[in-house]
Amino acid sequence: MFELLFKYPASVFQKGSFVWLAGWPAWLLLVAIAGAFGGLGFLLLRRRNAGVLKGHRAIVIWALQSSLVALLLLLLWQPALSVSALKAQQNIVAVLVDDSKSMALSEDGSTRRDKAVRVLETDGMIAELKKRFQVRVFRTGSNLTRIEKMDELKASETSTQLGASLAQIVGESQNLPIGAVVLLSDGAENSGGINLETIQEIKRHQIPIHTIGIGHEQFEKDIELSDAVMSSRALENSRLSAMVSFRQRGYAGQHGKITVKESGKVLATHDFTFKADGGQQTEQILFNAGAPGAKNVEIEMAAMPGEQNANNNKLTRVFDVSSAKPRILYVEGEPRWEYKFLRRAVEDDKTIEVVSMLRTSQNKIYRQNTRDAQELENGFPSKAEDLFGYQAIILGSVDAAWFTPAQQELLRQFVDRRGGGLLFLAGRAAMGDGGYQRAPFTDLLPVILPERKPSFHRERVPVELTSAGRDSLICRIHEDPAKSADLWAHQKPFVEYQELGTVKPGGLVLLNRGQGRGS
Repeated sequence: MFELLFKYPASVFQKGSFVWLAGWPAWLLLVAIAGAFGGLGFLLLRRRNAGVLKGHRAIVIWALQSSLVALLLLLLWQPALSVSALKAQQNIVAVLVDDSKSMALSEDGSTRRDKAVRVLETDGMIAELKKRFQVRVFRTGSNLTRIEKMDELKASETSTQLGASLAQIVGESQNLPIGAVVLLSDGAENSGGINLETIQEIKRHQIPIHTIGIGHEQFEKDIELSDAVMSSRALENSRLSAMVSFRQRGYAGQHGKITVKESGKVLATHDFTFKADGGQQTEQILFNAGAPGAKNVEIEMAAMPGEQNANNNKLTRVFDVSSAKPRILYVEGEPRWEYKFLRRAVEDDKTIEVVSMLRTSQNKIYRQNTRDAQELENGFPSKAEDLFGYQAIILGSVDAAWFTPAQQELLRQFVDRRGGGLLFLAGRAAMGDGGYQRAPFTDLLPVILPERKPSFHRERVPVELTSAGRDSLICRIHEDPAKSADLWAHQKPFVEYQELGTVKPGGLVLLNRGQGRGS
């Protein structure tokens, strides 16, 4: 019915755009139609007032006459449908063939690479395209390379970056008459997909992408590493955590192993149990960052019996190990156990340097581990060049009013501009009891502190890890996460705690006050 009324099928209208062949602007058409509607309305209104027309007859006549005039004006502007079409032997069709290692997988007696060649040559796709267009064939993997013969397809590329390849083709279309792209791939794209900018460029250049899938959509038995999230920087000989995400089919309930290697040397292994088929699973593995320098580590999932595709079991990540010792400023408002044990804990740690200032009385400061007699001589820094020399700050049991307004603003800038870390310790004069419910600290804290006082309590309370706490290295007191969680479950009650109020969106709670438990 649509084609009967409008001559062309709906798909043509979706691809095309309306144009006016008369060359007159569209706004002039709207003005002419509006003028005709108004003029006809005025004439019919005069006839109605003269008694020639009665009732709703004038409105019906006005509507019919106006529609007829609008149609005639529309035809005078000569509306047309503009549809882009490739010109024979003038446009180029770019054929992109996936040449990654996954194309070497054998299915139904032949490799995916051979299937792609059969589609292009044996089945005659290239020959048919050449009858009407110029054809250029490219192999795509970690980069895009033009080829002349199918023998140049080796299925040996270590990665598939379809997004980058399409972006390069679109870029070449500015100098070459590329009219369409034919993409043959098994879909194992591991570069992060096609970004929005590339999609917009493809749309702007109106280049159609025709895809041909090669191989089975999924294997009955397969493990695919999809991502490994880890820090890009680390301290010398520090512990690094990699969150390895993967999907598997056919191995639910069985045991797997993740290995981290550097230059063939095994840094760490992690044994786990596969969960349900098809769903994404994430496992954490810890390893030592080692000596300073740029590191290239390979994260590998051990191949399972009967696995049909082991080529997607590896990922590579790069990170930098720094030999610089970060300097941490610890400000404590009163002598207490936390100060003593923190100082003792970092004495033998060669990777960090803790500079501390302890307020022994209202106007007296005891400094430790300063570089010279001038450092912190006048108390807490009041200048950015002095405070920004530290990488992190720890605020102990010291009230907010002890800092001047300028120093408080400097703390905010330390986090906002410097990108430094800020740790608040609970205490008798900290958090809510220390007056930290006011700006600028409200922007720095991950919680909304309660207004009621006291919020600090000296009483025995049991504690328990949250699910986030079980995964976090901050709460890891044993290498094995399960054993670490068990140790936390048997911890003696804490002798004091602080009410923290409401956690802000995005805040992460690692430890909670637990239910009643014996000491």
